[in-house]
Amino acid sequence: MGTVTVVGGGLAGMTAAWTLRGLGLPVRLLEADQELGGMAGSKVIDGRVEDHGVHIFPAWYRNTLRLLDDLGLRGNLRATQHFHQLLPGEFPVFRTAVTPAADRLLFGYGVLDLLSQEYGARDESLHDFLHSRWYLTDAAIADIEHLFVASSAAESPAVSASGFRGSIAAFARHPGRVLMPRGDLHQWLIEPFRRRLEADGVEVRAGRELVGVSMDVGRVRSLTLRNTADGATVTEDVTGHVVLAVPHGQLSTLGTDITGSLQPPYGVDELTSRPLGALHLYLRRRLPRLPDEHIRLVGSPHAITLLDIGQAFEGHHRTVLNCVVGRVSRLAGLPQDEAVKILVDELSTYLPDLTWTDIEHVCYQPHFTAPFFAPGPGLGRYRPLSTTTLKNLHIAGDFCAAPPGVAGMEGAVRSGLTAAESVRAAARPDLSPVRIDPIGDISPALARTLRRALLPVAAAVRTLTRRRRRR
Repeated sequence: MGTVTVVGGGLAGMTAAWTLRGLGLPVRLLEADQELGGMAGSKVIDGRVEDHGVHIFPAWYRNTLRLLDDLGLRGNLRATQHFHQLLPGEFPVFRTAVTPAADRLLFGYGVLDLLSQEYGARDESLHDFLHSRWYLTDAAIADIEHLFVASSAAESPAVSASGFRGSIAAFARHPGRVLMPRGDLHQWLIEPFRRRLEADGVEVRAGRELVGVSMDVGRVRSLTLRNTADGATVTEDVTGHVVLAVPHGQLSTLGTDITGSLQPPYGVDELTSRPLGALHLYLRRRLPRLPDEHIRLVGSPHAITLLDIGQAFEGHHRTVLNCVVGRVSRLAGLPQDEAVKILVDELSTYLPDLTWTDIEHVCYQPHFTAPFFAPGPGLGRYRPLSTTTLKNLHIAGDFCAAPPGVAGMEGAVRSGLTAAESVRAAARPDLSPVRIDPIGDISPALARTLRRALLPVAAAVRTLTRRRRRR
């Protein structure tokens, strides 16, 4: 059957290569950058290893966590205890909840209401869902919208309500501590993963960018690759199957033979991605009174969450603030110095101990050219299957078809598994199917029953909040 060529060394491509090699198939992995990992990896910038952002591993990342178990890397994660929330002017007081109890009860009822929905092919934006609910207060709506922006970079009008429902159901069905890496993902995940791939016989070729694909009677015949070091191109014949584990935007550049082979045949141009920024501040001292876990800045204009990796990661003795900037698109077009000043000034309103003289080094990554896949309302039907109509072509990436709410790291790993299963079914049907763990859901009928039972409580609480606000 020849060698399986996996194009794209992000987490989806690495997972596909690992799984296929585990089936006993010859595999080579091509990556345009010198390092593997994609958005899950790190880059060396100004001599420092910088993550794409701050990463978490919820308990419902079942396939991702099983992959780490298979690689012997689960020990490189640690459990978090709290997700801290900080209001302007309240430092060093961190809260686990910021809205009044009544608003939190209505928020919980809203989640139950969302779980009761049966969207199917129908969908709406998270904004439309929230603002159509008579019982939700402005405080409850603002709380849920900010939380989502901070994690996905998408404002609620651009967020799928069906997708948000799926992620809430996944958290409910697979409870457990959220895990975080003990250090940067390059050192603690991607580089050990690469070593395992190479030790198991996967040929890893970095600095090889795919620039063209040619066809022959319903199959991929050859790949044109560019050496990113010297710009030289070479065309190589394909002897087996091909897995394209590249961003959905890159698929469109490869021509209609590729995009026309996707299933369902809608085309990936409808899919949307948005930048999720990162700002890393290296301080000259240890900033006192900061927790060693994630902090959400409540009401932050740019939806900032942060982590002091100086405490959370090994090998640091001073504070290093790794900030995720959910609304980084608001800074598009600004010079870097100006964008950094805006963000640092915003941080200072929450962390009064932070001054400009404390900052020794700044790394700002707006990621405008490396956006984060964010499924919008009604766009789930455009997410392609891993299997295509071409005999030897398969697709992987977090944008591929998945249960609602599954994207990001779990989406990437899951797609790598589905692509490997697509190759197995075509090339070696005699082998056992690739294991893909399902993500649990909540029965809409059960949620509707609970919603009806709790309706009088929600109505009473909403009446109390109206009276409270009139005073």
